[in-house]
Amino acid sequence: MTGVSLASGSIVESGAPIPVVMSYASETARHDRAFADELRMLADSAAVFAREAGLEIRWVNSAAPDADPGSLAASAAGVIVLGGADVDPAMYRADPDGTWMDSTDAAADAFEAALMRTAMDRGIPLFTICRGTQLLNVMQGGSLVQDLGQGIHREPNQDMVTHPATVHAGTRLAGILGAGSHEVRSGHHQAVDRLGEGLVVSAVAPDGVIEAIEMTGDQWVVGVQWHPEEPASDPAQLRRLLADFAVAARVGAPAAFVA
Repeated sequence: MTGVSLASGSIVESGAPIPVVMSYASETARHDRAFADELRMLADSAAVFAREAGLEIRWVNSAAPDADPGSLAASAAGVIVLGGADVDPAMYRADPDGTWMDSTDAAADAFEAALMRTAMDRGIPLFTICRGTQLLNVMQGGSLVQDLGQGIHREPNQDMVTHPATVHAGTRLAGILGAGSHEVRSGHHQAVDRLGEGLVVSAVAPDGVIEAIEMTGDQWVVGVQWHPEEPASDPAQLRRLLADFAVAARVGAPAAFVA
């Protein structure tokens, strides 16, 4: 097989498409039309980059999944959980603090948490974006800031804003994107608070808000709080993240999944 280096942002080796599960609440009465349209746009954008990286997507609607997490993860070489509604505070033993909550869906929370747990138990790579990253932290016993208030992460009348995030040296994320400051696109009013077990912080915003987390050890588990799939983002970010994810998925995939 032939291929190109990771530095170019493409998969290292070509071959058979790598099957991955990609999850978000695509169809649910919990979201209004504008929010549903935004999530669909972001998912469609993520799919373009995923296919470019050699990934074959198995979509699942987390609000009404058509299969159980175990069978989905068993048929895949990796799992990607996208953004969406706020995580139900009950998952981290908290009460809603009275601030605006964005269409919480306990069923979607439970499904995606189980999907991520199964992926981690199977040792296949897991990549999460925004809500997916918050849920990853909660699943590991962490908690969330329920509302960041006014600031650099989500301004009034703007779905997405640009701000810097500093990637910490020595992390898996630094190996993918490079350590130091990167301009990112984000649109979130919640964030990681108490860090979950086995996780480390791999990027922070100038105000100290956690912008990325990852698992310690050898398994590929990376979560970014920002939206590298947003059309105004630097496309090299998602290309490099998915290229590295694809390499890990191909290495760990059952022989039937690869050429």
